[in-house]
Amino acid sequence: TAAAEVPALAPAKPEDVSIDPELDQLWDEVVPQLDAAGLVTVADGLAVEMCLRHAVMARQAFRQVGGEVMVDGEEGPKKNPAEVVFRQESDAFLKYAQQLGMTFVSRARTPAAKKDDADDNPFAPGAAAQ
Repeated sequence: TAAAEVPALAPAKPEDVSIDPELDQLWDEVVPQLDAAGLVTVADGLAVEMCLRHAVMARQAFRQVGGEVMVDGEEGPKKNPAEVVFRQESDAFLKYAQQLGMTFVSRARTPAAKKDDADDNPFAPGAAAQ
């Protein structure tokens, strides 16, 4: 595939990420792990940034919700608006995470980058022809 031809290399941390302490810390947690697994390239920088921004927004919304899923409104109890934001940001994060190989299922579906391991794997594509 075309993905196999692109060398794995972690994207540089954008300045906009560095100035946000929560986003900066999350980048430092996640990007080295993706890089070590060979799951990111320089071209993935924007997707990684957006993924992590959604994670930060989901966390912030979750903190806003606290234990109050329902709040008092003028017309009686209503759903806490931060809970809706939390769900939307979580959904957006999950979509990016799946694309970036940050979920168990997406990693399980991603072929190993090491070609020499494929020779030992009888289930690797093309192994039956050998």
